Amino acid sequence: MTAMKTTTAAADATPGAPSSAAPEADDPLSPGSASRPTPRPDVAPADADATQDADRVLRVTLVLDTADTDPPTAGWIEPMLDRAIDLGGGANGVEAQLTVVLVDDERMAALHQQYTNVPGTTDVLTFDHRDDPADADAALHGDIVICRDVAQREAAARGHDARVELLLYAVHGLLHLLGEDDHDPDAYQRMHQREDLLLEQLGVGAVFHQSDIRTHRPETGPASEGGAQ
Repeated sequence: MTAMKTTTAAADATPGAPSSAAPEADDPLSPGSASRPTPRPDVAPADADATQDADRVLRVTLVLDTADTDPPTAGWIEPMLDRAIDLGGGANGVEAQLTVVLVDDERMAALHQQYTNVPGTTDVLTFDHRDDPADADAALHGDIVICRDVAQREAAARGHDARVELLLYAVHGLLHLLGEDDHDPDAYQRMHQREDLLLEQLGVGAVFHQSDIRTHRPETGPASEGGAQ
């Protein structure tokens, strides 16, 4: 699985840190600062009615920056990830606010280059908006950008729906926001095992360790970028 980037450092902290340049006009993420991108307010959430639970508003919003999958991810992934917050988030998940942005290869490659200085597409990028991500009491607040095209390729190779693969990426992003890391082999195994455990608890079943087939292989990135292999 390709590295997840949690960009919380200042733009000039490391050579691979996020660029301070202004985003393109069609950028689905409009950074309030170089290290804290936020979703564009003029991009409407996908299927807003589907994000309403019978008793409360979900803590997860989906923004479609590209065409949805078939079957649809919109209306399905939000309550799934919301429940994952309860299963894995602890106290800091109670008032969580997460935005999931679905993009295509082209958009993901542009964001990957802009915020990590790594060329090419990837499966997921994570942005932590909290003032102090190390604060165990701080409510989760972040963006998780997931790539439809990567998910469709992986899902086709592994025999499940693309939205299931996308849920894996979203859960991966959630775990990064919760402090998980996958920079070394032990941490890598621990994090992906926790992903599959959450997916089993959600009734989806293990996805990452479902087989050894993964066409989108891990990359190596500096620990200061929050990259996980």
